[in-house]
Amino acid sequence: MTTDVSIQNMRWDLGALRDHVQRLFGDHQRRIVSSSIRSVMDRREFTRHHYNEAMRAIAAKIEGRPDYEVMAAMLGAYDKEAGSFEDARFAAYLNIVACMHNMRAVADNLVHLVYFATGMNLDNATRIEERSISWHKVKDTLPASELVEDLKILHSHDDFRYLVALDNHCKHRGIVDVGFSISEVEATHGMRINAFSYEGTNYPQRWVRPLLIAEYQRQETQIMLAGNHLNDYVGGLHSKMS
Repeated sequence: MTTDVSIQNMRWDLGALRDHVQRLFGDHQRRIVSSSIRSVMDRREFTRHHYNEAMRAIAAKIEGRPDYEVMAAMLGAYDKEAGSFEDARFAAYLNIVACMHNMRAVADNLVHLVYFATGMNLDNATRIEERSISWHKVKDTLPASELVEDLKILHSHDDFRYLVALDNHCKHRGIVDVGFSISEVEATHGMRINAFSYEGTNYPQRWVRPLLIAEYQRQETQIMLAGNHLNDYVGGLHSKMS
């Protein structure tokens, strides 16, 4: 997975955020925030890893083959050369499910980071029961700001809502299958997520590669913007108290 050059050049000063939190709320709060920061950063690494592993598993079976051999590969014609195509498909499938879970979960981790970095847990007026910390509750407590707008954009995009529905379906009802498909109409092939229904909404089949690449890049933008505006917000709190 790659990101836009302008976003790659954007910097989030995590050390400054930790220092602001320590000055405002003390060592214990800094440790909590440091853990939240690590979770956000690790989730992004998990996402990249699982996506790359999924693509690598399938590429090992079809890369370099002309289109007319792809169907034969699906049917197991070349299994003796590098293992079963079904094994490769399953490896891609499990990594895609893990990738999607982390793309959804990173948004939750970011909300927890905002909650703790702004000291909401330390004030009776803004404290939320730990198991109930969520974007819907946090957004109603934070004052209007660029940070809030960044988080709204992160959570409101149709592709993110799709991932939330898919992740919830996989966690609570049943894992939605992801298979290798060939579309003569679209003249393409690759891993595709099956259609599913969740909470009264029907979701069509989706090709994995364009969905995950576009959403990963979009998330990268919003996380970096939210991170910088979080620094500004917490730094502003510190200035008011100085």
